[in-house]
Amino acid sequence: MAVFAIAYVVAVVRQNSFVIDNGFYLVLAFYGAQRFVWEFLKPYAAMIGPLTLFHLLSLAILIYAVVMLVTAPAARVAHERAVA
Repeated sequence: MAVFAIAYVVAVVRQNSFVIDNGFYLVLAFYGAQRFVWEFLKPYAAMIGPLTLFHLLSLAILIYAVVMLVTAPAARVAHERAVA
């Protein structure tokens, strides 16, 4: 998560509008993917194949984030005078 935080701050400083507009879903996607991998190291009983309940929950978070990112409206560039 620290790597994501650094990358996010760099993107915000560079004023990347996609990252600024979709930061929450990017965090969810990164967290879901990271958690999915980490769950292989834990000794929980498998439910479906080699996947545990926590794998499935992490996968659900990841899928939700991806769906929201794919269906997000395109970022519009606002004119400076309109914002000020």
